[in-house]
Order: sequence, then C-alpha cells, then structure tokens
Amino acid sequence: MYYTAYQNALSKTNSAPAPDNADQLFRNVFNNLQSADLHAAIDESYAKQFYFNDTFKTITDSASLKDYLSKTGRAVTKFEVTLEDVVQSDEDVYVRWTMTMQFKVLGKTIDSHSVGMSHLRFNEAGQIIVHQDFWDGADAFYQHLPVVGFWVRAIRNRL
Repeated sequence: MYYTAYQNALSKTNSAPAPDNADQLFRNVFNNLQSADLHAAIDESYAKQFYFNDTFKTITDSASLKDYLSKTGRAVTKFEVTLEDVVQSDEDVYVRWTMTMQFKVLGKTIDSHSVGMSHLRFNEAGQIIVHQDFWDGADAFYQHLPVVGFWVRAIRNRL
C-alpha cells in the first residue's frame, strides 16, 4: 500500500526546484522534536498539504504531522538527527541521516542508533510536499520491545 501511495504522491505533485536551505528545513523539524519550536518549524518547512511517510505512518496535512511528531517527541527522552550527506538530483533532494533516540521500555533505558535516507520534494514556496523515509524501523525501535522484539530478532536470525 505504501508503495502505491508514494508513487501517487510523486506523480501528483507539481514540484519546484529545491531551495538552497533544503537540508536546514529538514534539520529544523527533526532536531526540534522535543522543543516548543516544533510547530513553527513544521509550518516553515512543510506545505499545508503534502505526502509524508516515515515507514510507520503516512500523513498528508500539517495538523496531523504536528500531533504525530509532538507525541513522538514526548515519548522519547532523547532524539537527534545528524545529517551525513545531502544530494540533489533535479527537484529531488536525498538526505542521508543518522538518528539517535533514547526511550524507556518497561523501566529499561534503550539507546537506539539507526541510519536512513529521506527523499524530499518542494513546492514553489520552498516547502516540503513529499517526504519519504527509507530506514529500518524494526532495527531502531521494534527489536527493543518485549515480545515483538523477540519475534523480530528471531525472524532476522532465520534469514
């Protein structure tokens, strides 16, 4: 289902050349996840309507993204995204990043590190209209959960 939604988003967007500050718009949102500035960063960085998929959830409007990312920020004790590389190809921007996240599961502190890449497209106003993440959420999050984590690790070990 996400494949089709992503392909539809790519075909239906009227993207414009990426702004010079494309990487900063991305960084402003994801390094403010636990900040009072998060909503303002989303308003600056994202159009009112867009396609966003982080492999966990698909979102198409700024109010829902604000709610989702605010909840994510409150659910973790630490969250940081480091941009490792930014590449532009026509109107497409690809951001390779490392994410460090700390959260608690059953009273145990989990430090999670993962790598990923985000595909971004922008509108004429320089705001994000397509944001598709490519990363392994199972490695970063699910493997640390009781019961679910056991099965994720067991399946991986069998492959």
